[in-house]
Amino acid sequence: MTNYFYGYDSMSGLRINARLDDESTGDLQFLRKILGDKSITEVLKYSLQQVAQDFRDKARAKRQKQLWMESGLIGCIQDAPENLSVNYKKYVAGYLDGKYPQHVSEK
Repeated sequence: MTNYFYGYDSMSGLRINARLDDESTGDLQFLRKILGDKSITEVLKYSLQQVAQDFRDKARAKRQKQLWMESGLIGCIQDAPENLSVNYKKYVAGYLDGKYPQHVSEK
């Protein structure tokens, strides 16, 4: 069964004519109830905003990761041991002792 829903956004004047299958119709009705018996237009606007924000957040995170990689903040320790996150203090101390031997403490 195909259901037709019409929505009108008074802010931009965009009119939507959508054909939904039974599963999508069920999802829409579920969201209407969850969101407090909102109108179809309000549910569609909310859903669009949420999905768009998710994609913006993913794009921002991807750009940030790329900046970190380009700056050397990610992957900046060559040949790092697999247990670095657990024993990082030992490895950092060894690195610093090797780099600045005059500061090696008595062990």
